[in-house]
Amino acid sequence: MRQSYMNSKQHRSYVFKRKFSSALVKTFRTLFFIGLVYLFIFPLLYLFVTAFQSADSINNPNVMWIPDSLTLESMKTALEVLDYGKSVFLSAVISVGSTAAALFSCSLVGYGFARFRFAERNLAFALVILTIIVPPPAIVLSSYVNFRFFDFGGLLKLLAPIIGYDHVNLIGSPLTFILPSLFACGLRSGLFIFIFRQFFQGMSKDLEEAAKIDGCGPFKTYYRIIVPLAVPAFITVLLFGFIWHWNDVFTSSMYFMGDNQPISVKLSGIYDALSKADIFMTGAMTQSEMRTYAAAGCLLTILPPLVIYIFTQKYFTESIERTGIVG
Repeated sequence: MRQSYMNSKQHRSYVFKRKFSSALVKTFRTLFFIGLVYLFIFPLLYLFVTAFQSADSINNPNVMWIPDSLTLESMKTALEVLDYGKSVFLSAVISVGSTAAALFSCSLVGYGFARFRFAERNLAFALVILTIIVPPPAIVLSSYVNFRFFDFGGLLKLLAPIIGYDHVNLIGSPLTFILPSLFACGLRSGLFIFIFRQFFQGMSKDLEEAAKIDGCGPFKTYYRIIVPLAVPAFITVLLFGFIWHWNDVFTSSMYFMGDNQPISVKLSGIYDALSKADIFMTGAMTQSEMRTYAAAGCLLTILPPLVIYIFTQKYFTESIERTGIVG
């Protein structure tokens, strides 16, 4: 009887320790993830709070998260200073056009590397990987000269006696991004080719062999069989390509000047633009109050990608897992 009581007591003690340790681990894990989420959400919360604060609220040291009063003045000024409609439209044309071109070209190149055997295939793929390593500043000067005196591979020089000019100036045009992407050498195209190649290599060849027996050629097999099965890879490249082109500042600032600039370049110079605005030239606003306008500009800039991510987050997460990028 005493032995049974001792065993029962030990069992209760063991169960208590297990429950306590499990609860402790869950509590620590929950607090850890709350802190991690806060680190990512804090900048966004700060933008929202600051962008809608009034001038009196931003100068009040007692106000942190709950403003004394809300106003849309910062948003209106940011819309005007950034020339929001024009700059967002230009960014959208660059991002959508370049991403669509990259989806077409990089998927074809990735499929070729994954399925076809040809001479110096490994060397060609090594050159593709090299494009990921080479930083954009190393080639931006030569790219600028190429687009400033663009002649379509010498075609315009041959037709110069007929058409009257031997080159065109593409600087300030979205074609400076779209044309390289169309030929799989645009912004981050090397990484996109790598993603498609890895995904296609993981696909079974049985369907392709069956399509070949049915009389399908390489291109028909690609768009009838491969493309529908490669939706996760296409979604991954779609979102990455759009965001990277939307946020690009260095290359865009080289190709676009004056008032014709994408929203990312406009945002990078928002303090200079604000300092030249009439309300600041008259000394009506202080430097600290300019933060509300800058925060409003940042919020307006990230708003389109943020909306896209909210609606595609589920597909994006699943696509990342299936393309094998994680780890």
